[in-house]
Amino acid sequence: MPKLFNIYSPRVFKIVEIIGLLCTFEILVSFVLSTYNPPYENILIKLDFISLSFLTFEFFYKLFGARDKFKFLKNIYNIIDAIVVGAFVLYLLQITSTTAFVSLRLINTIRVLVLLRIIKLRHINLSHETLNFITILIFSFILSCFIWLAENGVNPKINNFADAFYFTVISITTIGYGDITPQTMWGKMIIVFAVLYIISGLISKVQKIISYEIEKREKK
Repeated sequence: MPKLFNIYSPRVFKIVEIIGLLCTFEILVSFVLSTYNPPYENILIKLDFISLSFLTFEFFYKLFGARDKFKFLKNIYNIIDAIVVGAFVLYLLQITSTTAFVSLRLINTIRVLVLLRIIKLRHINLSHETLNFITILIFSFILSCFIWLAENGVNPKINNFADAFYFTVISITTIGYGDITPQTMWGKMIIVFAVLYIISGLISKVQKIISYEIEKREKK
């Protein structure tokens, strides 16, 4: 029992979380760099493998240490981590029986799933405006990753992450210059979902403001 206590001491738990965060940022940087087809792609994949291995360890470390495992698995962040672990395990199982192209595509998909973990950063104690900016930035960044996966190799105007990010921001802000348009069905669906999500959020915000003003007048 003392050993188990030491393994799950606050200090060890914090260290595991910090390393997990660093691994997440490594994959974030690795994903962006990989969209430019760098000559060191193999090195990035190896670093990702190390990061994903640790994130898998982190997931099971927290799962086995949780008192209420059902509650742990219901948490949205832990669900994301479970999907990442599942995808990583699938990659390990098929790594010797698939082509390099398929394996690379799967790695990129796992990279994007891992990036969903940065949603946790929204809960940092910051000002309302800064928090909104970080939320929109994270949302746009993750959508850009999915757009690149869907459009890369098909859309001649989306050749790297910068192109995908530019197109995503222009689309969800409904500016729509028209210089880049989605070519695949998945790309179109991602943008439609993103725009509808943003619009629904704005409508909800307006409804809350109107409701607040109505309640304020009734109290007077």
